[in-house]
Amino acid sequence: MEKQFYITEEEQAKCQKVADAFAELYEMENILVVDAGRYGYVKLQYYKPPHGFEDAVTFTDSVTLFEDL
Repeated sequence: MEKQFYITEEEQAKCQKVADAFAELYEMENILVVDAGRYGYVKLQYYKPPHGFEDAVTFTDSVTLFEDL
């Protein structure tokens, strides 16, 4: 069975701070960062109607999310 990773409550709070700090960037760059609960934060990028987002990346640590944004 595949090993699963979940985000800690502490990292979830840190990721929320990072997501909030980059909120202005989202509209300019066609990016959306959403809280996926215990699975972390997901960065959705390049929305193309009617198919949806072309790129989805999940983060469980705030440093990696910060560096990616």
